[in-house]
Amino acid sequence: MNFSDHRPARAGFWGVLLLGVFAWAPAAYPGYWQGLEGFTPIYNAIHPQQIAGIAAEADVWRGMGVASFILVQPFLLLGLAPTAAVRAVFIIALILGGLGVYTWLLPRLGDRAAGLAGLVYMLMPPVLATIYVRGSLSDALILALLPLTLAAIAAYAESESLSAAGIAVIAMIWMWRTQAGLALLASIMLLLYALLVERSRWAALVVAVGGATGLASLLPLWSIRAAPAEIFSDHFVYLFQLFGNGWETAPSIPGWQDRFPFQLGFAVLAFSLMTLWFWLRTPDRGRQMDARRLLAFSFIGAPIIVALSLTVSAPLWRIPGASGLLTYPWQIILVSTPLLAATAGALPAVSNPLAKIPYWPVLMGLAILASYPYLSADFTQVQPPDRPYAVLGSASDIVLLDADLQELADPPAAELTVTWQTRHLLDADYNIFFQALAEVDGEWRVVAQLDAQPLGDERPATSWRPGEILANTYRLDLADAAESINLENTRLRYYFGYYDWRTGDRLPVDGGIDDKLVFYGR
Repeated sequence: MNFSDHRPARAGFWGVLLLGVFAWAPAAYPGYWQGLEGFTPIYNAIHPQQIAGIAAEADVWRGMGVASFILVQPFLLLGLAPTAAVRAVFIIALILGGLGVYTWLLPRLGDRAAGLAGLVYMLMPPVLATIYVRGSLSDALILALLPLTLAAIAAYAESESLSAAGIAVIAMIWMWRTQAGLALLASIMLLLYALLVERSRWAALVVAVGGATGLASLLPLWSIRAAPAEIFSDHFVYLFQLFGNGWETAPSIPGWQDRFPFQLGFAVLAFSLMTLWFWLRTPDRGRQMDARRLLAFSFIGAPIIVALSLTVSAPLWRIPGASGLLTYPWQIILVSTPLLAATAGALPAVSNPLAKIPYWPVLMGLAILASYPYLSADFTQVQPPDRPYAVLGSASDIVLLDADLQELADPPAAELTVTWQTRHLLDADYNIFFQALAEVDGEWRVVAQLDAQPLGDERPATSWRPGEILANTYRLDLADAAESINLENTRLRYYFGYYDWRTGDRLPVDGGIDDKLVFYGR
């Protein structure tokens, strides 16, 4: 006997499809949000590479693989703006993730429990934060493909359908070519699921083939490595942060005071505890349930995976190569999200009254209300260029979106308007330098210069939030230069860049081709 109520109605399916609009509606707003990854997904969607390297650190494990942008390409071919195309893929990822969870759990938990699980999955804070706080297209697609793979493995174990096996293998290869580090960790979870829940050696073989094929596809890219932009060990999560209720578009910073939204969410925690309570109170029903192995695996596996993001797990991440799989240890929480959705969504399955009206609609409503504070993003109407104007810093720290030089005649001056984003928290309060050089007797000499903090004393560089769009206009007075040289008959050029005032070191430009931007004047 399984949990399925055998009713032909698919209220759960329509609940995921229709109520899921709350999860993806913010992605449909005009413009784009100031996520921590900035416009990086857009640049690399326009110019896809095997491993994304435009305003990003190209790394075979931590970086964005070329499969991150497969779904973007049709929208670009249809003429959509790049920002709209990427937003559309975020929406597709959310819908596929919710429907994947529904399809996976339907045979064992029934329509309404599967529907609740799918909705909870779409509205889970780690899922929403991946999109609306981080703006990570690669991780969002992993969240879409992981439930789909679970559904395919379950279907293959039940029917030995070659099409189900094919879907599982293709989805796994897609994950590996999207974000290899997360894909490896997800593959381990999928293998354990096939062995312990489905108890199918053939299903486990399908997982092994998918994982091995995905890994083999990376062999030509094995040498693409980058120094980590973040110190991995500084970003472990404290237990209390999983149960917080704050929601800020904040970067991950070292320490207990970190304000990044790590919380699992009220719906996940409350519904999962209630599921466990009802399940343990009815041992006879528990023995009859076809889903008992699924629930046991989810209730045990999800906390173990989440615990790997906590400070107590730091020794495990010292295994050679382990910390190089992810940028942050808390990314592994994403691997647990389908299991958390299963434990929360199973509530109507372990308590028959909760699968009926009016209780089931109330549970669906509570899932939405509990996540409503998280359905926000910091939007901007700034349209990014197809490529950054320039990228400064050894780890793509500062991304220039635009730089416009204007020369003024009366009084003589030059104005440079710069718009930029940062991709990481900066470790120094960098100054900018803006210099005018004139060609005198065949040599270039500095005739005017400006040295200042980019946004003045109120906003030092260490206070800039990654993804935040900043702009300023710098004015260079050329009056003194006009007294010594004839500006109208003299060639001028201008230098601009960022430097560490403590050491005088300038930030490299575009990977080190120069240490400054050069503008040509009259």
